[in-house]
Amino acid sequence: MAFLLLVVAAATVTYAVVASQRHDALLINLAGRQRMLSQQMTWLALAAPDDALLAANRRRFAETLTALEHGGSVLDPSGQRVELPPPDDPAVRAALAEAREAWLRFDAELARAASGEADASLATASLALLDALDRVVAQLAAQAEAKVHRLQIIQASFLLAALLLLGIGYWVVQRRVVNPLAALGAAAARMAAGDLQTPPPTFVEDELHRLSTAFDTLRAEVLASQQQLEARVRQRTQELLTAFEFSQEIAAQLELEQLLHSVTDRARALMAGDAAALCLLDRDAAVLQLAAGSGAGEADLQLRQPVSAALPRQVIGEGRTVVTETACASCGFLRSMAGGQCIATPLRAGEDTLGALCVVRPAKIDFEPEEQAALALLANAAAVAIVNARLVEQGRAQAQQRAIQSERERLAAELHDNLAQTLSFLNLKADQLENAIVNDAENEAVQLLAEMRGATLRAYSQVRAALAGLQAGPRATAALATDLRACVAEMQALTGLTIELMIEDAEALALTPLAHQQALHIVREALTNVWRHAQVRQASVRVQRVADAVRLTVRDEGRGFDPTAVEESGHLGLAIMRARAERSGGALDVHAQPNAGTTIVATFPLHKERCDEPVALIAGRRP
Repeated sequence: MAFLLLVVAAATVTYAVVASQRHDALLINLAGRQRMLSQQMTWLALAAPDDALLAANRRRFAETLTALEHGGSVLDPSGQRVELPPPDDPAVRAALAEAREAWLRFDAELARAASGEADASLATASLALLDALDRVVAQLAAQAEAKVHRLQIIQASFLLAALLLLGIGYWVVQRRVVNPLAALGAAAARMAAGDLQTPPPTFVEDELHRLSTAFDTLRAEVLASQQQLEARVRQRTQELLTAFEFSQEIAAQLELEQLLHSVTDRARALMAGDAAALCLLDRDAAVLQLAAGSGAGEADLQLRQPVSAALPRQVIGEGRTVVTETACASCGFLRSMAGGQCIATPLRAGEDTLGALCVVRPAKIDFEPEEQAALALLANAAAVAIVNARLVEQGRAQAQQRAIQSERERLAAELHDNLAQTLSFLNLKADQLENAIVNDAENEAVQLLAEMRGATLRAYSQVRAALAGLQAGPRATAALATDLRACVAEMQALTGLTIELMIEDAEALALTPLAHQQALHIVREALTNVWRHAQVRQASVRVQRVADAVRLTVRDEGRGFDPTAVEESGHLGLAIMRARAERSGGALDVHAQPNAGTTIVATFPLHKERCDEPVALIAGRRP
């Protein structure tokens, strides 16, 4: 609260002084403007005594001088009217009084000059007025400087008060927090050194009292554990029998992160250790990185150490199970367990070493040979499970990536094939509407607006369906010939092209639902490209059955293009058409030359089940 009040007071005083400084700056600016006005009036009185500006400047000078001397409303240099309070500094008031007297003499000389009686006394009065105004400016500047000095003194006082509060705070924290915690730290050090008879100090404060009580409870429990150690050793044989069950449970897990933590938990439980850690080799098999931990302390997953270090060289390089003191290890995790003993064993799957598994427990409890063998068995089972989990994660990641890519391609194709064509149609109709409005063709304009409204609704439905993944495809029982005729009719209406549709053996052209849909999209996109780029008004669509496939050919006699150049430029339409054909097991070929027309050939495999029953399918029935 003291710091808060100090900061608020400092900010308030500083704000007040800064506001006062702005006011002082305005006064100095106004006084400086008075000096400029006096010089301008002197020149006008000598050069153009009848100029209306001279009278205006006299009025403005008198108004500003009165406001500076007694307070009141006046125009500032920017033309805004401001209110000035009366000056409170005696020196400023005295300087303004002198300026008033000098102004009266100067004004009298200006009056004489206006009547044509100007002489050298005008210049003398002008100089006297300038001197008086300079003294006013000097007094105002001195007043502002005094306020700045007072602000510096106040801020220095606030600084001293802040330092005093810091000193008091340091004393309170040292007495009530730091010193008690140091005493508890010394008690903890004695307990770590093995002195379990001396109780920790007690304190009056609630938090420290609870912490001291917890330390004393811990001391009593450690002492009891020490006395029960021999009984726990006798139980070790029974615990080793459960190692195989642990390894079977670990091997059944497929989530890598959960598996790693489960391995460390099981290893620590199997060895009755204080902590366990699992480290994995990096891709270059040169560095071990902590991947999971269990037990005492927080496992820092950024801990790393080279395989060339002493302990990793024995475990990873030589493939041995090693027992050592934690204080002698170069591993940061083990060194944090000072005063303990650790066992480290390699994680091996066949001939491959994946990393190492280690368990820490008090130095007074040795790791028996049976325990070492049990931990090695657990580590081998864990290594196999890690390999399996990595394969599962890799497969999931690849499947997810493929699904994302497929969905992106589908959405891009839907927007390109549907929305882009509709927008092109709207652009054409907008040009036609503009011409109709210019020509006062009201009926034509109304018709065009109706067509544009329908196209807008189609675009809205297409975007919603594409984003939701709910774009409805053709019915599984629809005939390709029927849908092609509808598609050609729609494109003729939209583009104005004359399109010739030639279908051979219509009843036999049965495709899978996916291929059916993609074929219609390809025909629509190819006809749109004719409308946009070919510069012709005619095109043809030919549908043939070739062996066990359907061949769709879209041909125009337009200006053509270079397919290689277009594909290298990343033309979106051709890429999407080719992707649609390949997605349903088909293929797309582009034959074009500049000034020689364009031919798009899409081939799709027939749906054999439907080819055997064309009549029933066209009728919408199944036998």
